[in-house]
Amino acid sequence: MDRQTQIETIDKFLQEVVIRELGKAQQAELSYMHFVLMGQAIEVLGSFLDSKPVKAKGQSAKRFSMAVNGLFGGRYRLLNDNHMLYDKLRNQMTHTFIPSADLLLLNRQDASGKYRHLEYADGKLVLVGEIFYADICAACARLSRLLKEGKVKAKNIAFEEYER
Repeated sequence: MDRQTQIETIDKFLQEVVIRELGKAQQAELSYMHFVLMGQAIEVLGSFLDSKPVKAKGQSAKRFSMAVNGLFGGRYRLLNDNHMLYDKLRNQMTHTFIPSADLLLLNRQDASGKYRHLEYADGKLVLVGEIFYADICAACARLSRLLKEGKVKAKNIAFEEYER
């Protein structure tokens, strides 16, 4: 597969699977499952940043961190120091569907302002689904731009569009 086709396929995957499917979960206002999916999505985005095949085994923590550092940055990077976000969000939610006692998961921004995304309240890190989803969409756009600029090498992925 030539580079341009690889980039187009990855873009379609990002739009159809990561952005569109996560958007559906966000709109459904699921309590936990969209956070499971968003934690996994970060790892998936990181799989495009290393030199290994997308399906390489044993890369979870590295890829999560690569995505946080390379595509999200800012407060996400600070909070993932010592793999905290990976352990508390991605790992625990993926393997148990139970949020860490250190996290407070909210679907929408708190109108009172007490609970703010990526800030601590009552000893818990607050994650707000609608903001987290928007940040994942922005990370997808960054990845797409880096691929098109040749700053990230495109990979072959087994993805084909399908009718919904």
